Amino acid sequence: MATDEVWRLQGGSDFNEYQKSGGSDPECLCFQKMASQGHYGAGGGTKQGIYVCTPDGEFLASINSLSGNAVATTLKQAIAQWKEKLPNAAATPMAKSTPTHRWEWSYPEGGLVLKQTTRYLSDSPQPLLERDKRFNFDFVWFNPSEVMMFVPKQPEMGMKFDLPQTLFDRFARFHFIETAHGENGIFHQNEISGKLQGEVIDLQPDSLTIAITGKCHSLSNRKAYRGLSPARQIKIEVYGSFSFNSSSKEFDKFELVAKGRIFNSSDKVDSNADSRSIGWYFTVADPTTPSERLSPTHLHAYGASWVKQPSLPLYDLKAKKPNQP
Repeated sequence: MATDEVWRLQGGSDFNEYQKSGGSDPECLCFQKMASQGHYGAGGGTKQGIYVCTPDGEFLASINSLSGNAVATTLKQAIAQWKEKLPNAAATPMAKSTPTHRWEWSYPEGGLVLKQTTRYLSDSPQPLLERDKRFNFDFVWFNPSEVMMFVPKQPEMGMKFDLPQTLFDRFARFHFIETAHGENGIFHQNEISGKLQGEVIDLQPDSLTIAITGKCHSLSNRKAYRGLSPARQIKIEVYGSFSFNSSSKEFDKFELVAKGRIFNSSDKVDSNADSRSIGWYFTVADPTTPSERLSPTHLHAYGASWVKQPSLPLYDLKAKKPNQP
C-alpha cells in the first residue's frame, strides 16, 4: 500500500511537462501508464482516486469515491481479478528504498503543533444538509523560535499587545481557507488584512495565560492554478486563549476558534446574500500519535527557513542542441 500527492504523480518535477503529457519522473511515468486505464482514462487532467495494481504495475481496478462501501467493492473486484489473472502469483518482497525528501522531516520538535478542524456552520436553526456536514483536518506548525513570538518578553497583568505579523500570516494565508469540502488554494500576502491581539489575563511566577482575539479579511481575484483557488472573500473573527509555561517553554493549553463568512464575490459585500458560514478549531496535537505528526497541507508555501524543501532537478527552459549536456 502506498500514498502520494496526486499532483506530483501527474506532473513530476516540471509542471510544463504535465501540461503536455504528464510528469517525466520515472515513478510518475509508471503511475500515469497504470492510471490511464482507470476511471479518468488517458491524457491530462486529474488522476485523483484509489488505484489497485500488481507489484509490476499492472492495473486491476480504481475508483474515486468518498463512500467506504464503494471503495470496499472496488477492492473486492480487484482481488478477484488478481486471482483470475495471476492464480499462482507469489508475494513480491518489498523493495527497500530511501526517500530523498519527506515534509515530515521538518516536524518542529520543541515547537507548537496545532490540530485544525474545519467545517461548515449552519446559518439557521435548521440542521445542515447532509452534503454540508463535511469536515476536514489539517495541522499548523511553529518552530521553537516562533513559539516565543506568542509571549511578550516582559508580560504584565492586563497587558494588551499585537501578535507578530508572522503568526497572523501563518493562520490567515494557509489555514483560514475553505477546506471543509477538500483541498483549496492559499492566499497571497497582499490578499489578507487584519491582526491577532493578545491580552495577559493570568500571570504566575512560572506561567501565564493569554486571551487571543482578532479579525481577518481575505480577498482574492485570482484564477485557479492546478485546479485550486482560494475562496473569493472571507471575513473572519477569532477568539481563543493559551496557557504557557515559561520554565519548560511549552503550552499547557492552546485553543483557538475562528468563525468566518465566505462570499462568492470579490466585490464589496454588505449583506449575507450568496454566502455561507465556516468555522475553524485549533488545539494542541498529540506528538505521540503518528497521524498527528503529518505535515500541514501547505507547508511547502510557509516560506520559513526551518522547512526543508525537496531538491528537484533543474530544467533548462532554453532549447538544447543534440548531445548538449
